[in-house]
Amino acid sequence: MSVRNGITPQSAITGKLFQKAMLTMLVAELSGAVTAMIDGALTGRYLGNTALAACGLGSPYYSIASVISGVLMVGSTGLCTNAIGRGDRKRLSGVFSLTVMTGVAASCILALAGVLFSDGFAVLFGAGNASEEVFAETSVYLKGLFPGAPGFVMFVVLTPILQLDGDSVRPNLASFACAVVDIAGDLLNIYVFHGGVYGMAVASAVSHYTALLIVLSHFLRKDSLFRFKVSGIRADILPTLLKDGLPRGLCMLCRGGFPVLLNILLIGVAGDMGVTAYSTMNSNSFLIGSVGWGIGGAMLIIGGMMAGEQDINGLKTSIFAALKNILLGVTPLAAVVFACAPWISKLFLPGGNEVRVMASAAVRCYALCLPFLAFNVSAANYFQVISRRSAANLMNIGIEAGCVGIAAYVLSRRMGAAGVWLAFPVGQAVLSMLVLLGAFLFRDPERMGTEAHMLLPKGFGISPEDRLERSPADLNEVNMLSGDAAAFCRNRGIIPLNASRLALCVEEMAGNVIQYGFSDGKQHHLDVRVLVKDGNVILRLRDDCMKFDMKEKAEQFVPDPDHPEKNIGIRLVMGMAKDIVYTNTMNTNNLMITVTQKTAPDPDEKEA
Repeated sequence: MSVRNGITPQSAITGKLFQKAMLTMLVAELSGAVTAMIDGALTGRYLGNTALAACGLGSPYYSIASVISGVLMVGSTGLCTNAIGRGDRKRLSGVFSLTVMTGVAASCILALAGVLFSDGFAVLFGAGNASEEVFAETSVYLKGLFPGAPGFVMFVVLTPILQLDGDSVRPNLASFACAVVDIAGDLLNIYVFHGGVYGMAVASAVSHYTALLIVLSHFLRKDSLFRFKVSGIRADILPTLLKDGLPRGLCMLCRGGFPVLLNILLIGVAGDMGVTAYSTMNSNSFLIGSVGWGIGGAMLIIGGMMAGEQDINGLKTSIFAALKNILLGVTPLAAVVFACAPWISKLFLPGGNEVRVMASAAVRCYALCLPFLAFNVSAANYFQVISRRSAANLMNIGIEAGCVGIAAYVLSRRMGAAGVWLAFPVGQAVLSMLVLLGAFLFRDPERMGTEAHMLLPKGFGISPEDRLERSPADLNEVNMLSGDAAAFCRNRGIIPLNASRLALCVEEMAGNVIQYGFSDGKQHHLDVRVLVKDGNVILRLRDDCMKFDMKEKAEQFVPDPDHPEKNIGIRLVMGMAKDIVYTNTMNTNNLMITVTQKTAPDPDEKEA
């Protein structure tokens, strides 16, 4: 990808990383979605409507467990991506170790509480207002489901960490294994053990532990960027981790509490039939809504990396990638689900025409809300990465409870159960319009174009005149970039000697990537940024070629007296660099070199 006339393209690497992160986060979301849908379909078909209603009333378990996993996942991902962006390996290890310890402890406490107080949780989830039979089944279902909390929580927490560590295979394999084990367990329960809803719940718990074991095998790799060290745990990071994860925690808390309120509302306007129809919609919502949550998760990971680097163009790329995936991915999915709603309902409810018609209407209304939901989740996570925490908190409350909840209460008064279903697209659409309205009302007059509507904090990013961004595709473009870098540095007040050296460094290192990294016949990209900030010059190179630690090579380099010109760029950068940081994350090489600017040239130095 080349650049002409000073126009900087949106980064191809950033867009590529967004797609990879989206797929991995989608897989993580599907881990709970698939088991919930499988349980719902097999339960409704083989164990009856009462058991299906119990599964629906017990579904807030996933949201309660997701409060823990959501806070830790979002908090740790944000801190990790920022640490990677700054090249701080020590902080990266501390965040990871603290996250693992906190996640294991909190999920074990939740599992124990769920087993001991299953009746209380059944009441909390709204089953207290259902029939005696449904309440008893709900309590039994929860007693088998809660012991799986550590497996579910830690799988969700660790999935984006594996993505950052360049491993997208294990999360996919883990999710596939989770679904296979859950289906096998459910069928064994139905045909062999006859364990009722308790057996269905135990199968789900076992499937989540299976997924976790596969994910944990990643950390046996010697080259893993993340290592658990008890000595590395830093308690001072915990408040920041929890504060950063709070928006997602609020969202999951609302996601758990909202079905309880809807169940109570539906029992009042439609009885057990309304709860059963909602259970069908809810079981499907985990699956079909996971695409939107996956896009939002990618915004959290890639947007967090770009925010850590103060890379506004990278943030733009992330925004456009999210919108593109919503338009080309979520919208067609919504159309398919809308058209197939009668067959989806029949999968869960083979008998009972009236309740099936009601469930079909519920599924169709949820399909209509999918594009708006995906947009709102992405917006909430975008606010999170740019440190607009209040906006992120309000968005997360609005996504699951605020707008939809108000609409459900108002519309159900006039339309009964149909008003509850219609509240989903209406509420999500209203929230999306509020976001767009805010982007125009709070336009930043000091920024131009798209940047003016990105709601960026004051002082965020590097001003255009203090940054040079290019994506050279061949050695000729590298040579042009080298000249541009020298001129850029001189125009920013960098002394000519350092400007020339930096230009030579760009030519050597970018040329090395093009010459050797691009030589395997595959399509690759290289992004180069030169920044002037706080008296320092920062050079950052990111490429998607095979793993190559330029810093390690430079440290091992021994000059050849017969060829003094060999690797002159590496020698110069080692001599002039204040700091050199290399990380390989999400299968990309990231090299960041910081050079301290001298106020005047050293008279003993000679021009290179």
